[in-house]
Amino acid sequence: MAVNAKHPEYSKNLTKWQLMRDALAGEVAKEKYVPKLSDQEEDEYSAYVGRAEFYNATARTQVALTGLLFAKPPKVELPEALKTIGENISLDDDTLEALAKNIADECLSVGRCGVLVDLPSVEKADYSKLEAERLNLRAYATLYKAENIINWKTTKINGSNVTSLVVLAETYAEPMQDEFVDKIKTRYRVLDLHEGYYRQRVFSETKAGNFEVVSEIYPSANGQKLEYLPFTFFNVNDLKTAVEKPPLLDLAKVNISHFRSEVDLEHGTHFTALPTPYVTGYQGESSEKLKIGSTAVWVINDPSAKVGFLEFSGAGLSTLENRIAVKEKRMSILGARLLLDEKKTAEATETLQMRKSGENAVLTSVASTISEGIVSFLKDIAFFENIASENLIYEINTDYNLTMIEPQLLAQIIAGIQSGDIPNEVLYDALLKGELMPKTIQSYEDYQAKLEQAAPQVTPSDEAV
Repeated sequence: MAVNAKHPEYSKNLTKWQLMRDALAGEVAKEKYVPKLSDQEEDEYSAYVGRAEFYNATARTQVALTGLLFAKPPKVELPEALKTIGENISLDDDTLEALAKNIADECLSVGRCGVLVDLPSVEKADYSKLEAERLNLRAYATLYKAENIINWKTTKINGSNVTSLVVLAETYAEPMQDEFVDKIKTRYRVLDLHEGYYRQRVFSETKAGNFEVVSEIYPSANGQKLEYLPFTFFNVNDLKTAVEKPPLLDLAKVNISHFRSEVDLEHGTHFTALPTPYVTGYQGESSEKLKIGSTAVWVINDPSAKVGFLEFSGAGLSTLENRIAVKEKRMSILGARLLLDEKKTAEATETLQMRKSGENAVLTSVASTISEGIVSFLKDIAFFENIASENLIYEINTDYNLTMIEPQLLAQIIAGIQSGDIPNEVLYDALLKGELMPKTIQSYEDYQAKLEQAAPQVTPSDEAV
């Protein structure tokens, strides 16, 4: 089996991840989402899908949810040395907070990502402490998207399932003779346990199409090798290797179905909104063109001739409009359910207010999982850097208390944000009136700044294979 072999769960979920990426990016005007009509030519199809506008409820919901996660600052208690590393945790100017938001973005979109704690390719011991600090010769964290984590295995060790293999696909630029052109290639970073110790190898493809090892190391700290892989999986509900369903997948599917209905509605409107003139019983000259308007006169000798306009009648378009409205309502409900415990939404509002809000909600689960995972990889960094790692705390806010807002009202607010008809100020105002806004946010400008900070940031491993 070649190093680029895919895990069965990877192959099974890849289309779901791509659907999520396309929906979030608004790249849905494709034949796999909107099939061609019978005998439709390519230019006709382009016009067919080009008339409709994609109502991107998926992306708007994701931004709102990420904003809620980080509306209150995370609770962070770290040693000063780790805080310093956190100011540039990726060695690409990403702070720990930025990395946490990128992880949240991945968990809310495709429901999966991973973080590798790695060391520089040079020996830190060959440099003085000051030189090592100046050159950033230290452990760092790299985020990998779900599409780049192509294979994995677990092994039972001392009664516990331990991750024993992770294969990561990476793209890199290979310089060409032309200094302005690079060739984009793929290599594979293999993390495994070999004879009980962590080993890291890099495979590159040869000209013959085979794969060869170009690097092999056993990372260590203070002369001590690791007996585990410093790679943390992030899912919606846990840090295990198994793939989970993307939390916004149902919403994205309805969103794309909504777009198909919009395409059909715009297509029908295009051909029926403008009346088509007709004439019967009038031959005229073969080269004659009939012009319409107040300055044109038609002389027709046949008294039985008829002149009129063909106009659309029937319920076809109204049926499409009704279906679009139904799908928009469904999307608002799906978005709101990520915030509310489904078991509680049927209860009376008074009962809901007596319960702790969102204790089983997807958003709460995502927050707890990310917090646990961040502490996990911070401990890996601490091990490599010989920093005390007891009592590390990184906790993303989970106290949204949104059941103080009636579920119906919350669904309406989410629907309005998705459609763009309601600005984010409305959600801000609802949270403010419910006394749910943290003291650190003193104005809507502060709240908006938090939302902008929660937007996804590009990382070195963003390219998907």
